[in-house]
Amino acid sequence: MDIKGPVTRLKEIFLERETQAKDFKDKYLRALAELDNFRKRTEKDMEEYRKYSKVDFFIQIIPAIDNLDRAIGGCELNANYESFYKGMEIIQRQLKDTLKVLGLVEFSGLGEKFDPARHEAVGMVETDAQPENMVIEEISKGYMVGDKVIKPAKVLVSRPKPEGEQENAENNRN
Repeated sequence: MDIKGPVTRLKEIFLERETQAKDFKDKYLRALAELDNFRKRTEKDMEEYRKYSKVDFFIQIIPAIDNLDRAIGGCELNANYESFYKGMEIIQRQLKDTLKVLGLVEFSGLGEKFDPARHEAVGMVETDAQPENMVIEEISKGYMVGDKVIKPAKVLVSRPKPEGEQENAENNRN
């Protein structure tokens, strides 16, 4: 029978815990290295995705670019601007249809109440013909993908005429 004293038992426990600590440290360092490799792999995958996610867009848009090239080349041979204009209209429609298929939605703001999330006011027009803060003219259309506005519509917004101008306008009519 082998009787161990308290110091011997403590040494054994210490050696056992030291071995466990080394094992835990090794596992921790391996997990840390795996996490770092995962992060690097994810970054590389995202970079590849960003790089090649545009390929579908380019494939869809190339036919319209080819048609533009043909229209411009045909214009050099034929000065018939009416056919050139019709060709441009067809290409414009083709581009808009392609972009719509890819998820781009064109919107206007004309006749709507001004919404800063969808519209960019480039000017104000004093008028009594429209209620205040109504979009009365569109400078350029807005575009959305899904629920997200990627380009707000540039618009002119109504505001009421100052009181003095309203009275002057009425007096001038009389």
